[in-house]
Amino acid sequence: MTPVLWMKSSCTTCRNAKAKLAELGIEVEIRDYFKTPLNAEELKKLLPPDPAPMLGTKSPRYKELGLKDRKLSKAEAIELMVQDNHLLKRPILVHPRGTVIGFDPAAYEKLIK
Repeated sequence: MTPVLWMKSSCTTCRNAKAKLAELGIEVEIRDYFKTPLNAEELKKLLPPDPAPMLGTKSPRYKELGLKDRKLSKAEAIELMVQDNHLLKRPILVHPRGTVIGFDPAAYEKLIK
């Protein structure tokens, strides 16, 4: 399985993640989920039972919906993320050795050890 980096090409953090992965020699398939949004089935496979770590808490929509004080089910999170992909934290690296949410250079390094 080729690792996949789900990202937004205009996001500086995502570009930094892509550069770090290249520096580490980790080849990835890039999926810009703002050009090709994730569908419900893809999100279902990607999200853990508790979707909280995958929510983009800096998104204006997150604040607008008052999600800070709510515990969403996986189904509710998927429904909201399909409607607005800004609610999905980025970048997301799906690697055969694990999934890394957000830009985490130390976690990337652990994948190659």
